[in-house]
Amino acid sequence: MTGRVAGRVALVTGASSGLGKRFAQVLAAEGAKVVVAARRKQRLDDLVNEIGGNAFAVQCDVTNEAQVIDMFDAAEQKFGLVDTVVNNAGMTHANNAVTQDIAEFRRIMDLNVTSVWCVAREAARRLIHAGPEKSAHGRIVNIASMAGRIVIPGVSAYNTSKAACAHLTRSLAREWARYGINVNALSPGYVATELTEEWLNGEGGAKTIGKSPRRRVMDAESLDEALLFLCSDNAKFVTGTDVLVDDAQSMG
Repeated sequence: MTGRVAGRVALVTGASSGLGKRFAQVLAAEGAKVVVAARRKQRLDDLVNEIGGNAFAVQCDVTNEAQVIDMFDAAEQKFGLVDTVVNNAGMTHANNAVTQDIAEFRRIMDLNVTSVWCVAREAARRLIHAGPEKSAHGRIVNIASMAGRIVIPGVSAYNTSKAACAHLTRSLAREWARYGINVNALSPGYVATELTEEWLNGEGGAKTIGKSPRRRVMDAESLDEALLFLCSDNAKFVTGTDVLVDDAQSMG
């Protein structure tokens, strides 16, 4: 690795497992100081021990505004101003629109949309307050999904939340463009992680892979290059985009 994000202070939400864990590892390996955040503190502590001195764990429920503010305070006290955010925390569901209750729908929207807005807003507030030299290096990457572009059957709430995440990204990019803050979305397809392993190895996963043009599923490493680009100085002129990395799955 070549230090593409060296000198950056990155915050990764939903970092206790899956893609969030991988994102934190990659950013740290490329030179960033990384703050990892999630609700499961023990998993975060294990990740910090794995990464080493350039990582710091903060237990946080990102749907709670006060905890989000405290998270940024703790990050600044440890490493300084956060200039890079990976808004990864999110959830899906197993209920279709007929069987789903309104409480679950609201939980999905709260985590997949409202918390993304809350974390991005707090990052932007601090970058703007720090002045144009600092804000010009601001990078916010919201993890959306190919489900924001296509309809995955049976998960209408998830589809809707990810479409909202992508459009929120464009809206914030336009609003904060004059400060130099870049806001982009990264939209994965199906990725093999500990969270998706059981489904991918079952009947539903087999059918999905069978319909995919390339008859395969991605691994977590498949997103490394896109993530690093969006978080780096090389993306200086890239804002308001939604980068789809799905190995043509959405074309199936």
